[in-house]
Amino acid sequence: MPDFKSSPKKQDVLIFIFTVLPPGMGLITGWTAKDAHGAAKVALIILAATLASVPPLCGFWLHQQSRIQERARREALLAPIIDYIGEGITKPSEAATKAGKIQERLAPILAESLSAGARCSFYSYDRENERLEREVCSGGPNGTPVEIRNGSKEFRELKHAMEQKSPVYSKNILKPDAKLTFTLGSGYKSIIAHGAWAGDEVQGVLIVDAPNPGDLSRAKVPETYVWVFASLFGVSSALRDQTAVNIPLSPSRPDGAQSGDGSPGSG
Repeated sequence: MPDFKSSPKKQDVLIFIFTVLPPGMGLITGWTAKDAHGAAKVALIILAATLASVPPLCGFWLHQQSRIQERARREALLAPIIDYIGEGITKPSEAATKAGKIQERLAPILAESLSAGARCSFYSYDRENERLEREVCSGGPNGTPVEIRNGSKEFRELKHAMEQKSPVYSKNILKPDAKLTFTLGSGYKSIIAHGAWAGDEVQGVLIVDAPNPGDLSRAKVPETYVWVFASLFGVSSALRDQTAVNIPLSPSRPDGAQSGDGSPGSG
């Protein structure tokens, strides 16, 4: 098989050679075989059959290469997230910064992997004020709300979805049986929402919406795929919120008790 890991110009030449030329050459070979006899005719027939099989084989090869390259690209984008998580744990003072980088990297990966115009948004859950606050948004048009307050239809539906352990799909928000009856932007018709959990505690909600009905069906976007991204958003949010917890408030005395004035005890 040809090596397509080369310059774009060379790739175009190779694609032309292996997809455009063989059918024409096969017709010429088949026409020539009509006047041939014996072993020459058999050889020409075999050659014509071989030439006819080259374009579909080349197409299959290109498809496989495209899948491999896309998987490698996603792995390259996801790999630093593991480093960010580790650095946030070992260096608590940098946890908030690392959490932000994780979310900034996750959102475009998810949006770009779905249908054209799809958008990915993550909202953290503010328990004290009962509201959802936008942390990151990528893909599609701008205009997603900065916050979604308690009392609105959007908050009510998203909080219900957030508390579930599996994604909530609405292939078409205009259908009477739709579980989610809105999207974050006008003109969008399909939406998925999934709670972003860290252990047993919900941190927020991952929202993906797309322009056309059916763009985000369960068949096109598997539950496990959504769950992985929602979990990473949840972990990053928890990592950010735990920054202060890992920093001791005052030094300890040799007996393990805290010194009242914040200075080491004399024992």
